[in-house]
Formats: sequence, C-alpha cells, structure tokens
Amino acid sequence: MRQGLAADYAASMSFSPRARVHLQNIVANWRTIAALIPESEAGAVVKANAYGHGVAPVASALYEAGCRTFFVAYVEEGAELRTAIGEDASILAFNGAEPSDADLARANNITPVLNALPAIKDWLALMDVPDYAVHIDTGMNRLGVRMEDVAELKALTDGQPPVHILSHLVDSDDRSRAINAKQLERFRQAASNFPQALKSFANTGGCLMGQDYGFDVARPGIGLYGGGPPLPEGVFLKPGMTLEAPILTVQTVQPGETVGYGATYTFDTPRTLATVALGYGDGFPRSASNKGMASLGGITCPIVGRVSMDLITIDVTQARDLAKPGAFAQFIGAEVLLEEQARRAGTVGYELVTGLGHRVRRIYD
Repeated sequence: MRQGLAADYAASMSFSPRARVHLQNIVANWRTIAALIPESEAGAVVKANAYGHGVAPVASALYEAGCRTFFVAYVEEGAELRTAIGEDASILAFNGAEPSDADLARANNITPVLNALPAIKDWLALMDVPDYAVHIDTGMNRLGVRMEDVAELKALTDGQPPVHILSHLVDSDDRSRAINAKQLERFRQAASNFPQALKSFANTGGCLMGQDYGFDVARPGIGLYGGGPPLPEGVFLKPGMTLEAPILTVQTVQPGETVGYGATYTFDTPRTLATVALGYGDGFPRSASNKGMASLGGITCPIVGRVSMDLITIDVTQARDLAKPGAFAQFIGAEVLLEEQARRAGTVGYELVTGLGHRVRRIYD
C-alpha cells in the first residue's frame, strides 16, 4: 500500500478498535517498580513490540525517563529498538544469536544472551568476539546452561568472559513458593564464578519480592504495562493501555432469543445488546466468549455469545443510556483491568496485549 493510501486508510478507520497507549503511565510504572529495588538498575523488557504497545514510542519514553538497559527476544528486534534509543543504552537479546548474526549485533551494539555451551563455543570462535551474556538455568528447564555445567562454562569463557549473567524465575507470580528462594540461592552460587559480569535475575514478579532479587540489573516486563502478579500492599500500577471498540448497533432482544454463532447464549429476560467492532481478527481471544466483559462509563457489560472475527456482542441493559452507535466500550483499562479480563478469558495479560493486531489503532498520549 502506498504511503498516502495507508495514511488515508488509517484516518478513515473511525469504526475500528483502538488502543490508547499511556506512555506516562508506563514510565510511572517503571519508576514504581524501580523504587522496590533501589540498589539495582531498573531495565525494561520491550520484546514483542513492547508487549503490543509499540516498541519505538515506549522505549523512547522510557529512555527519556532514564532507562538505559532494554531486553528483547531477538537480535532483529534489538536492531529495530536501536533506532529509537541512544547509543549509550544497552540492548540484550534473550534468545541468543548465531555467528551469522555477529555483524548485526556489532552494528547495533546488541548483546546476545547465549543459552547453551555449544552456542557459546561457536560465539567464542568468532574473530573479534562481540560482547555476550549467558543464561544460567536455575530451575526453569527451558533455556540456559545447567547448574552442573557451570564449572565447564567458567573454564570455557576464562579468556573472554560474559558481560552479563542472567537467570529466570519459575513462579514469581506466587511469592510464597519455596522454589523462588531455591532459585535465588542457585543463582548466587552460579554467578559467583563470574565476578566481573553484571547480574540480572528479577522479572516483574522478582522485583515485587524486593531487593534480594534485584542484583545489578532488574528487568521488569508485564508490570510496566499494568499487568502481572498480585501487588504487595501499598504498590499500585497504572494501565499501560486502554483498549476500546466502537458500538455499531444497539437492539433489544426478547426471552428465548439467542445471539451469535452457534446460539450459545439464550436470553431469559428482555435485554439490550450492543454489537462492537472487535474480534479475534484483532487479537481479542475467542475464549472470552460468554465470559469476558466490557465497560461503558464504569458499568460492567458482559460479553454474550461467541467472540467472532470482527464483532463482539455485549449486554448493555444496565448502561442503555450510554449505549449509542459510535460510543466506545472499554475492554482493557482502568475500568476493566488487564489481568481480570485475561482471567475471564482463561489466559494471561501477556497474551491479551501481545496478541492485539494491526487493525487496532495505537494512539499515544
């Protein structure tokens, strides 16, 4: 699509869903989380297009606020990110890199996080070895050098040590789990072999557990965007976005009638319904059928019937005075918290926000 046509198309999308991304809320959340680990540097995880919020605007706002360490999944994501932030910022790529990625990593000053001894050997075989980090597996059994291989890792990297050592918590969503403390002890043990490397352990949940988990650089992710595990008393995070969809039609149905594909919801009293322009084609999950919710003016409006590709029907009986074609219903935001909507849909906040597609207009404030 030519640039002019693309702009015209975007300007005409008055009946499409929109996500108002609150950059100042994201910055405020970063500062709130940083205050929980005051002896550590607070980085920011901006992989997956900043969890669906838009990597360039989000990273730029965080950089202007003072953030200097960013985390992505892929080297290619890091190259995109580099165009939005200053050269003095560090970028780490969780999923590592092949030797063929070395030039891209050098050109954009990206530090790949290497996750296995063979990958580390291949990286160290390069001429003029670029900086790299190492992930230690302390219990996830997903990525990382295993604890029993740390001695071999230390010997292998003696001449060119990693600049960062990382690990990842298994269940920081539940701060009562004994595995958190067990992983902390394992990480301390493994990281002690690399005294010059910066240490990073805490995701959002780790930051909520306090300074013991902070080490040198913390890496909050979902918490920046207003989601994540239950918060400690006195800690508050703001929504990173408000997802809204316009009402297209309003109608009244009678007892015995059904709504949507498959006739999965039957009404037992007269109800007022609104059909809105949002669906699984926009990334809103079909699993929210008959379970999710919207809000009109703070009034809860349940999703009734199936979520279809482009449309959702909500029961606006309690908010009929507000339900007009062109009015926007909220699906994520201050009135419909991200994790509450995710719970209703049988998923997590991560999936809700990262799954939002290109038809959802991002509007930055």
